Amino acid sequence: MFSKILNTFGTKMVVAFINLAIAILISQVLGDSGKGLQSLVLTNISFILIFSEIVCGASLVYLTSRHDFSKLWLPSVLWALFVAVVMGVLMLLLNMGLDSALAIHTAILSFVSSFASINFRILIGKEEVKKANYNTLLQPVALVLTLLVYYLVLGKSDIYGYIIGLYVAYGSSAILGTRQLWNEYKSLKIYPLREYNDTLRALFKYGFLNQTSHFVQFFNLRLSYYLLNAYVDTGHVGVYSNAVSLAEALWIISNSIALVQYARVSNSTDTAYNQRLTLDLAKICFAISLPAVIVLALLPSQFYQFVFGPEFGLMSTLIKILAPGVLLYGVYLILGHYYSGSGRYFMNTWAALCGLVITLTCGFTLIPRFAAQGAAVTASLAYSTNALFLMACFLKESRFKMHDFVLTPSELKNYLLEIKNHYLK
Repeated sequence: MFSKILNTFGTKMVVAFINLAIAILISQVLGDSGKGLQSLVLTNISFILIFSEIVCGASLVYLTSRHDFSKLWLPSVLWALFVAVVMGVLMLLLNMGLDSALAIHTAILSFVSSFASINFRILIGKEEVKKANYNTLLQPVALVLTLLVYYLVLGKSDIYGYIIGLYVAYGSSAILGTRQLWNEYKSLKIYPLREYNDTLRALFKYGFLNQTSHFVQFFNLRLSYYLLNAYVDTGHVGVYSNAVSLAEALWIISNSIALVQYARVSNSTDTAYNQRLTLDLAKICFAISLPAVIVLALLPSQFYQFVFGPEFGLMSTLIKILAPGVLLYGVYLILGHYYSGSGRYFMNTWAALCGLVITLTCGFTLIPRFAAQGAAVTASLAYSTNALFLMACFLKESRFKMHDFVLTPSELKNYLLEIKNHYLK
């Protein structure tokens, strides 16, 4: 398991650096307004995926070891197509910050992304973590290469370079995932409708519970984008989205750990083992994240202006505000995957609802008055609330104490020794 965590972490680190390059390139070429429009496109895709992943999301990981591939795949693909069509129509009717052409592209891209995600989730459910990591790495590589050709080689400067890049990235990932699961695809069967009943019930049961928390959490994480666009302007969305992207990049530590943890907990019935594993991983996550958060928060505004452009100096202040919440949210991700892995998605929903109360209360009061700084305060408070709620629940259930979350020198020594032994094999 430790080897899988390190492999996942290494992959996500590479992905994070590529995503940073993408953010820099778009910011330098399109400015703060163009970066804001790009953020709205990606946010709307993420919004559609919340509904698509009721069936195509994390529940597939949990159900892969319990149901036949063919019975999982067909309902997932059909559901993704249905959601893309419905949400595409709704986006044409509602103003979500995009014109009609971008709205249509967003809907199509959400389906391609969902198809790639189905393959990815099934690989994780089979604990084929390294294969899934290769798939994860392909997307940003394909995207950044397309952007370089469009913006630097062809010399163009519009949002459609990003749109084309997403088609290439999601499409490549979908093709690779299909190749990685080729043995399953070769034996793909279409069953009579009645034989899908049990699988459909399981997909919607676990998927709905899981995505309810994701739906609520989406607004905790991204409602500020829409509020900034409505109350201020697209340029502020661009500056704030860059600050959030950098701060959230620190979650690659938690997500790397949680991805492997989720697969392990999903395939284990030993509650005591799962709880101890979760506690240990949460401590490791916090210990690694803390110095990274400090370094990021200390970078001056001149650094961000040099890297992203003259309009982005405010990022330094925003990251300082976001830092405490981002640090605690990393622990929340570990605890949340413990509950998801054991099929108790409702715990994440309750945590997300607690954060949503903060988001709605602060977002509509602070953002109109303080713009991006108000958005950062709102996000940091919501992140912290999510984490503290799940920590309290986990401590009550597991009978651990708060001091058990503190990493001792002996534990740190053991973890470093394990890393050393892994790399010296």
